[in-house]
Amino acid sequence: MQFRYKALQRAREPDELDSPTLLVTPRGWIAVFVVMITMAGGLFWSFADELRISVSAPGLLTHPGGTARIQSLHTGMAQRVLVKPGDAVTVGQDVVELEDSEGYLRTVTSPFAGRVVDTTISDGQVVPVGTTVATVERTDIGGDRLVAMLFVPADRTALITPGRLVDLSVATAPAAVFGLLRGKVTSVSRYPLTEEALAGMVGGQLAARKYSAGHAPLMIIVDLIPDPETRSGYAWSTTQGPPVRLDSQVSVTASIHMGEQRPFDLLLGR
Repeated sequence: MQFRYKALQRAREPDELDSPTLLVTPRGWIAVFVVMITMAGGLFWSFADELRISVSAPGLLTHPGGTARIQSLHTGMAQRVLVKPGDAVTVGQDVVELEDSEGYLRTVTSPFAGRVVDTTISDGQVVPVGTTVATVERTDIGGDRLVAMLFVPADRTALITPGRLVDLSVATAPAAVFGLLRGKVTSVSRYPLTEEALAGMVGGQLAARKYSAGHAPLMIIVDLIPDPETRSGYAWSTTQGPPVRLDSQVSVTASIHMGEQRPFDLLLGR
């Protein structure tokens, strides 16, 4: 059997222990450096940066007096409903005319001033004593102005206190175009609202359903920050906000600022 000289020579020599071995290619070192830089940047961010913590809540723009119900003090058949949604009413103004069982004409008057949100009866309907005939948004409270009325589940209100900043997305002024309306928390109710109380504030059971979400919420009042330079009269996240004045009974979605927290503390649950 014949062997080549080079093969025989290699068989006689020991392993090349003194020869350098290439453990990682240059491309591998680049990948290692990228990973290390990314980890260092993430670690620095977790200690140096702060995340804004907020609580979101549905609500609506309204007046401080909220809404109230006008109830009939008489039993009879409705002859004429004298107001419609959107009408302004004054104290003592006739709202409904009734004919009682003896044929006498009775009137239901408004005990307060405001704007009609809804009427709950129609001509020809029999109206017992105590029946709600209309819901009115009151505007006769001292210092009348627009506020945001928010409804937050009780288990999310522990850290919400007066003075917290609030950003409001207004349904009639898209945030992508006009920005967010600015406000501050001025009060937080001590006890959750019952279904009846919530319905009385927002204008009925149907309207109340979208604010309760199956839970008894707490009511939070947000005062809008004034800004005479804008058309609406209130401060926005943009320079001017919408080119029209704001109206009441408009839905809003609020983001209540609860402060800042470092990502590292958040990771540890602190």
